[in-house]
Amino acid sequence: MTQFKTKPVRLEVIAPLLEGMGLCSSCNLVLGEAGIRPQPAELALDAYPQDWQDDQRRLTDWVRELAAHHGPAIRIEVHDPHSPGGLIRSLRYRVRRYPTWVVNGQRRIVGWDRQALDQALAAARQPR
Repeated sequence: MTQFKTKPVRLEVIAPLLEGMGLCSSCNLVLGEAGIRPQPAELALDAYPQDWQDDQRRLTDWVRELAAHHGPAIRIEVHDPHSPGGLIRSLRYRVRRYPTWVVNGQRRIVGWDRQALDQALAAARQPR
């Protein structure tokens, strides 16, 4: 019997990242190398308000947990809405609140509803 490999579930996470206060890190690197914009100093997490720190840690924990739990069955992309790619995705998916989790470009889960996110990921993994 031949086994078919299923495509991994694509999870796009659109959420402000603390480095996103200016340009995205890729933009900073390109512009810095070109001499257009000096490289900004990395800010320590402690430089941000406590609720921002908490959200950043929570986001990081969730992404790590999802990656560990689903392994190669999931492809996670994290996009800062301040970056060009994040802005395009925010417009495409009509994102108004963060974080927004988009499963396979179709199902949106807004906020910190882990149960809804887990259900959407499970449904996306089911064969059709």
